[in-house]
Amino acid sequence: MIRARTSAGRVVGERDGEVAVFRGIPFAEPPVGELRWRPPRPAARWDGERWAYDFGPAPLQPQPPRDSIMYQTNFADRRALVMSEDCLYLNVWTPDPARAAGLPVMVWIHGGGNRYGHGGQEIHNGHAMSRRGLVVVTLNHRLGSLGFLAHPDLAAEDDRGASGNYGLLDIVAALTWVRENIAAFGGDPDRVTLAGNSAGAAHICHLMASRAARPLFRAAVGQSASGVGRAEGPLVEQDDALKQGLRWAEAFGDRDIGGLRRLDGVELVLRDHFGPVVDGRVLTEASDEVFDAGRQHAVPLLVGSNTDEGSVYATPDALRRLPVEPGTDELYPVRDLEEARRTARRFTGESRFTHPVWRWAMAHRETAPTWLYHFTRTPPLPPGLELTPPRDGLPDYGVFHTAELPYALDNLDRRPWPWSETDRELARTMADTWARFVETGDPNDGALPVWPVFTSSEAMVFGETVRTGQVERLDAMRLLARCPRPL
Repeated sequence: MIRARTSAGRVVGERDGEVAVFRGIPFAEPPVGELRWRPPRPAARWDGERWAYDFGPAPLQPQPPRDSIMYQTNFADRRALVMSEDCLYLNVWTPDPARAAGLPVMVWIHGGGNRYGHGGQEIHNGHAMSRRGLVVVTLNHRLGSLGFLAHPDLAAEDDRGASGNYGLLDIVAALTWVRENIAAFGGDPDRVTLAGNSAGAAHICHLMASRAARPLFRAAVGQSASGVGRAEGPLVEQDDALKQGLRWAEAFGDRDIGGLRRLDGVELVLRDHFGPVVDGRVLTEASDEVFDAGRQHAVPLLVGSNTDEGSVYATPDALRRLPVEPGTDELYPVRDLEEARRTARRFTGESRFTHPVWRWAMAHRETAPTWLYHFTRTPPLPPGLELTPPRDGLPDYGVFHTAELPYALDNLDRRPWPWSETDRELARTMADTWARFVETGDPNDGALPVWPVFTSSEAMVFGETVRTGQVERLDAMRLLARCPRPL
């Protein structure tokens, strides 16, 4: 057993080899009953010691199909999934829980499209990164309508007339908890890096645009998503978000927020797909506008994406959204069926993931040092794994969305796949590089490949080998930058 004192009370964790781990620490009051759809409040104090051996419940959420590549990579855990609306808990891994240790801190934000995910997923386990000298924090935040509903009644309740973004406010509350408590776990509150993938990366981009969290982190890592340059366009403004919320509420036969608070939370999250909006509290203007004006949080930034980001999402009708007439531009050719399928995948991935990440880097490069990566390693899926085939008609998923996750956090062993020594060496190198960035705000180190600062086309390629390279298909990035939204 190992103990630490937080502002709410003492917690008892356990040793896991070289690392101490504390699971399921509440960072806010349960957002239930009248606290549903309200900004999070600090956790109530407790007497005595609180056991921190088990992860707290995950937020209420559906799950991806078990035969999907997303489920097999991100959700196929050995531990049974426990969910509850009482979900605002975080987890801490530390190599040295002494208050004087002053270690750098990585706060990890999970992905999942604002519908799925939680801080206790095996793929986000902080043990391997903590062994590299970091204090690692993972956390839950509210999802779906429980995390992002905007509604006129909620705006009327709020002293700023704000509604929506409760999930983002949960992240800010967790960062505030880190600021106030992480020294008790050996962390330095002035050396916090915010890191995440997919929707988590987009949240980080929005928090860089917001003033609510600026004192709470000093560097950022964003993997495979962005809050600027989005294919769907800038964030929805509050007036439109309120109208959307009313239309959603009508499906339950009661537009009144009091009635919605009495409904079972499971029913609510199964019938929605919500995300961040310009709420008037955590986000007072669209993130694109903030980054275009260079007014974002000026912190070192490391971002990147994968080769086949579109393979999970592409369908043949993606060609209808091409920014050029299909077949008239060599960037997106469709000379035959096979080429059309590849173009559909490429356009889907570039418009939804690769270009927004590149746009994030381009918008930030003159404000603070920025580094861009490209991940090209296809994970070795086990033979006989039952997967629904890609909807675009191509034979496999390639370097799919989230393929980099087991490598970046050196968590290959969380999945019983036939990893090779090449995979393991790549995971060691990526995790060492990410840890170096968290420690210093710069991914470069004498023992690691030299990574040039991004200006417009420089990238580090993580694949069969690790090498300096260039942004692939730069002309396509520039074309997508010129196209009106939504794509």
